Amino acid sequence: MTQPLSRMNPRLPALVGLALLCCALAGAAQAAILELTGPQGATVMVNGRLRGQFPLDHPLDLGPGDHTVQCTLAGHKDYRTTVHLADESDWQRLHVRMTPLSKKTAVLSNIVLAGLGQHYSENHTRGWIYNLAEAGGLLTAVVGEAGRVNERKDYLLLKARYDTAINPEDIAYYKEKSSQAYQNMTDKEDMRNMGLMVAGGAVLLSMIDAWITFPGFEAGPGTGVVHPGQYEQAGTSKTGTFDLSTVHAGVKLSF
Repeated sequence: MTQPLSRMNPRLPALVGLALLCCALAGAAQAAILELTGPQGATVMVNGRLRGQFPLDHPLDLGPGDHTVQCTLAGHKDYRTTVHLADESDWQRLHVRMTPLSKKTAVLSNIVLAGLGQHYSENHTRGWIYNLAEAGGLLTAVVGEAGRVNERKDYLLLKARYDTAINPEDIAYYKEKSSQAYQNMTDKEDMRNMGLMVAGGAVLLSMIDAWITFPGFEAGPGTGVVHPGQYEQAGTSKTGTFDLSTVHAGVKLSF
């Protein structure tokens, strides 16, 4: 039978409330933390979510599990790694080291294959365009040269028969055929030359493009800047605001 409310232990509600409070405090105190540091101005994304730019305001409360960290900074190779936080009590620190890009490498690598410099500079779309341009030009040149060789054989054979022909009808016939073979040989040669020009042009343009578009401009926030985006820690959120009186910028131009 259910006991009347008057007979219930008067301390029972207090004990239940205390237990709930202890559970809440224990849950709030346990949090897997990732502290990230890195080059000033680098954009930070964790698990595909923008977290701002270095230096971050505070460590990140991510919870246990695997977390993907990505960083981008002009003039540097993109950074990507996976961090494993074992449990709620885990606290890890990760210092991101980004590799600077070299303009010389970006430009000269296009000599090997047009577009390699763009891939090196993380401009993959333009890189693929130059890759396809040179590959297409070289393929056209190979097909044209193969056709030119075959047409030249036919031309030499017909020319020899024309030179030795005596019958007027044979002379007229072999003259027409040798002329046609010579034109075909010339067309294939033009095709080969055009392919070589396209391939060479792709190399040259990719080198110029790599020189002009090399990401040599770096800008990063200085002391006093509150970084954009929302940050979460211990179940709370914080949205940054800008104070123009304390904004500083670090700018670097490289050529």
